[in-house]
Amino acid sequence: MAKQAKKEGGLDRISTLPDHILCHMLCFLPIKDAVRTSVLSPRWRYLFTFMSTLDLYDYRQFRGFTRRDFNDFKNFVDRLLLFPKQQVRLECFRVTENASDGDCPRLYGWICAVLSRGIKELVVSYGKNLRLPTLLFTCQSLVTLELDIPGDMKIPPDVSLPNLKSLNLSNFLFSDGLIFKLVSSCHVLEELYMEFVKLGRNITEVNIHNLSLKRMTLEFVLVNRDKDYKMVINAPNLEYFKFYDMLADGYRVSSMNSLEHANIKVHQYPEYAIYDVNRERAATNLLQAICNVKCLYLLITHAETLIPTGPEPVFAFHKLVQLKFVNETEAWVGTWILEFLHCVPNLEILHLALDAASEGIKPLAENVPSCVSFHLTEIRVSRFVGDEPMFQMISFFLKHATVLETLIIAMKYLTEKEELSITKRLLELPRNSRSCQVIIE
Repeated sequence: MAKQAKKEGGLDRISTLPDHILCHMLCFLPIKDAVRTSVLSPRWRYLFTFMSTLDLYDYRQFRGFTRRDFNDFKNFVDRLLLFPKQQVRLECFRVTENASDGDCPRLYGWICAVLSRGIKELVVSYGKNLRLPTLLFTCQSLVTLELDIPGDMKIPPDVSLPNLKSLNLSNFLFSDGLIFKLVSSCHVLEELYMEFVKLGRNITEVNIHNLSLKRMTLEFVLVNRDKDYKMVINAPNLEYFKFYDMLADGYRVSSMNSLEHANIKVHQYPEYAIYDVNRERAATNLLQAICNVKCLYLLITHAETLIPTGPEPVFAFHKLVQLKFVNETEAWVGTWILEFLHCVPNLEILHLALDAASEGIKPLAENVPSCVSFHLTEIRVSRFVGDEPMFQMISFFLKHATVLETLIIAMKYLTEKEELSITKRLLELPRNSRSCQVIIE
């Protein structure tokens, strides 16, 4: 390369760079392309072996591989990780089952090898149960750990990840409470993601205690359980909280005074969709814990049977300025939604994504929440099919919202003729705010 550049009157500026910069550049290439650079010149021959990142995550780089290709590639990774001439510190290792061709023992050996080389970021995705080395749970250098592995996650009693800041666990089954002990023992942990995980029958309490957490996602698989569990969360410094699950038997959650965004999706079994004082108390405790949030996505099936509302609510979201309320059933009650708006006195942006309602809002036609009168500037209605209860609600908003600037209506499942008829009716509704613009999407 240097000779060619010289013949053309140019300079090979890349080859003049220090080795550590060249190795950093190689980290951005697919592993096959990084290895190909070894033929450029004697200086490049072994540079790829000093890369601080080994990314085997993209399945596309293994397209067209024959059995022999996979065997050669696995042997190459073995030599790179297990038998280096000198131990090179490895910052990041990302791998999927495609790279190991489903070879569990081989992948296990690779993980052990990188753990002994000062690894900071480890990402493993595997389509079936994979035994994890005990060394993983005492790795002093790990900063980011991401595991997507179906099956029971076996965690040793003694865990120590003192530098871990981000933990992402997907598709696991937690058969005991050791996972929560792991979370509590990570004293600098800032991000916790548990997505599509299952709770074993032996778990009666989900207990998460971590004062350093700033972002947390708990997304449990909605499966029938023999018994309910209780949830205890002590993470007062959260700024983002996402929670998807069936309604638990009870919640004891510390106040989250720094919370900016919350995404809450709570389901009930149909047989529980009736008023029950204990389930109401559980839902109330959950919402009270996030009452300092500024932006909220809320989906609670049969919410009217769970959350007490009215002109004098038992809790209030004084800091909430943006709310998206979603319902995936045809049982939402318009009166309940307007009552809930009494809980959000300073709301500025409201998004309703609702299916056809079971009743309208006539009982509360003159009971106007303060946010509607003084603060709402934007309202968006999704999934509008022209049903009369939603027409009543839209009419109510337009009649009483004094500072409303934009009303956006998104229709679905309607013919062109139906859309034209509904649009004409919407535009004829009287508006209290002279600056309000009605937009039909």
